Amino acid sequence: VVKDCATCANDTCSSVGQTCNDPNPSVLSTLDWTCTCPPPYTGVAIANQATCLIDECVEKCPTCSDNTCSNASQICNDPDHSKLSDWTCTCPPPATQSAVTA
Repeated sequence: VVKDCATCANDTCSSVGQTCNDPNPSVLSTLDWTCTCPPPYTGVAIANQATCLIDECVEKCPTCSDNTCSNASQICNDPDHSKLSDWTCTCPPPATQSAVTA
C-alpha cells in the first residue's frame, strides 16, 4: 500500500510550504490527499494546493497588527484574508478616521 502523498502529492504541497495528508492509504482510494496550510494560516484543499488565509487582526505573524489597533482603542479590520499587510485601524463610532499600515 502506497500513500498518495508518497507517490505524487507531497511535492505539490511541500513546494509551497504546505503539509500533505492522505486520510485513506488504500490503493483503492486515490486523489483524496489534502494540502494543509502551516500555522498561523488556515486552509485545506483536496488533491491540490490550498489557498492559505490569515486574519492579521487576530493572529500573530510578522505582518499582523499585534494589538496595534486595540492599544490605541481602535478597531482592527483585515478586509482580505488572502493578502498580507492590508489591515487598517479604524476609530470606533462616532469618530471616522482610519489609517492604513505600512
